This record gives sequence, structure tokens and C-alpha cells, in this order.
Amino acid sequence: LPEDSALRVRKIADCTRLLCASPAYLAAKGTPKYPEELTDGTHACLNLRYPGAPEFQWPLEVDGAVKRFAVTGPFETDDGDVLTNWALDGHGIVLKPYFEIAEHLASGTLVPVLTHVPPVPVQLGILYTHRRHQDPKTRLFIDHMAAHVAAQLSDT
Repeated sequence: LPEDSALRVRKIADCTRLLCASPAYLAAKGTPKYPEELTDGTHACLNLRYPGAPEFQWPLEVDGAVKRFAVTGPFETDDGDVLTNWALDGHGIVLKPYFEIAEHLASGTLVPVLTHVPPVPVQLGILYTHRRHQDPKTRLFIDHMAAHVAAQLSDT
């Protein structure tokens, strides 16, 4: 957030993310062994577009340091469910939070790749307007959602 923002973030949890693809995609294109294969055209990366994103960069932990890989691919969307469906349909490799794809990993319809260079976790939080005298209902809602979502994430 900008320093002069009237918004605040309450952290709920760090979200583990994975790179994964469908067994059909991996059978057709092979399983990547090195993260550089995500940038050299060997593999199709499925990308989540968000406002202001100039390019797609996947931050991976390589030898204990964060390295950003500028990936490209045939598809991009601003809808996480569409992204998951493209991966399930065999269109490429996707970077997703674990909790969004846990059931697909358990069923084998998505398979983790490049597990030796894991994506950097992202922070999940609640964004709210900071006010000196916040409405108690707002505070109760934030507290409830933080506890509920944190509990759901710990179950995955």
C-alpha cells in the first residue's frame, strides 16, 4: 500500500503456492527440470492478469534466494477459476495457491512441477479503511473473517 493510503491490511496467513500442470500436458510437453524452461519457450505458462501488471513474473526460491522469472504463455485471464480450468484442460503450467488446487492435487488431475524451486508464498489479508473510531460491526466482521479464513487455510 502507498504510505499515504487510508487503507490498512490485516494479515491472515501466508499462502503456499505451487507450480503445477495436468498429466496430459506433462505427457505431451515433458516435465520441466529447470526453472529456465519456463522462460525459454519450452513450456506454456498460464498467467493471471491483474491491474497494472506490465509482465508476468513468477518469483521462485532458487538456492535460498528469490529469483524472478519473466514467463510468457498462450493464455492470460483475470479469473483464477478460468486459469485452473485451463491447466486441467492441458494448456500449460500454472502458478496457484495451494488451497485453490488441493483437491486437484489429491485426485491427480494436477501434478506439482519444479518442487525444488518453490514459488514464494503470498500474504493473504483483509483490506479495510483505517479510521480512528471504527464501527464495532466492522471490527467484528474483520475478526470473524480473519479467524474463519485462517482456520480454512490450516485445514488444507
